Amino acid sequence: MENMTIHELGYILDKEIYILPEEKNQLLTAVITKNSEENTISDEEEYVEEPVQLTYEGGFEKGILVIYEGRSLESSLSEYLFKILGAVSCSLKDIALANSENTELTTMSSITALNPNKIIVFGKVRHEIMMSVKKTYEVHQEDEIEYLFADDLKQISGSLDLRKALWKELQVLFNITKK
Repeated sequence: MENMTIHELGYILDKEIYILPEEKNQLLTAVITKNSEENTISDEEEYVEEPVQLTYEGGFEKGILVIYEGRSLESSLSEYLFKILGAVSCSLKDIALANSENTELTTMSSITALNPNKIIVFGKVRHEIMMSVKKTYEVHQEDEIEYLFADDLKQISGSLDLRKALWKELQVLFNITKK
C-alpha cells in the first residue's frame, strides 16, 4: 500500500484527497528525491510558492466571508444571495464575497489571515476549508470562526425545504429571534 501510485490509489479510494499546503513541500521533496536519487535540490526556495491572498468583492466590515460555487453568479442568483443577506441585515459592504475559483487558489492560512468571524459556503469548493464541514445546514464553531455550509445557491433557490433549512441556520448564525 505504501508504494502505490496515485493512479493505483484511485481504484480503492472513494473520496477526494486534499493535500495540505504545509505538506505540499514535503511531498514534492519526497517525489523529487525518489525520482532522482543522485540529484539534490540545491535551492529549495524555488519550489516554495508565495501564498495567494483571497480575492473578494465587498467591504468586509462585519467580518463575514461568503464563498459561492463557480466563477461568477448569474444575475438571478446574485439577486437571491443579496436578498438572503438583506434578511440578516447585511450588504456587500459588510461581507467578503469570494467565488470558489479564487478560493481554491488560496490556503486556509490566507483565509484565517483575513480574520473572519463567520464563514458561509454555498456549494462545493475544492479547498481545505471543506474539511471543516461537520454537517450541512448546521452552524458550528472552530476556534473563533462560526461556519455554515449549504448547497449551491441554484439548488437552494429551487427548493423550499433547502430555503427553510438555510433560513433556520441563518437565524442561529446571526442571532435573529422571531418576532
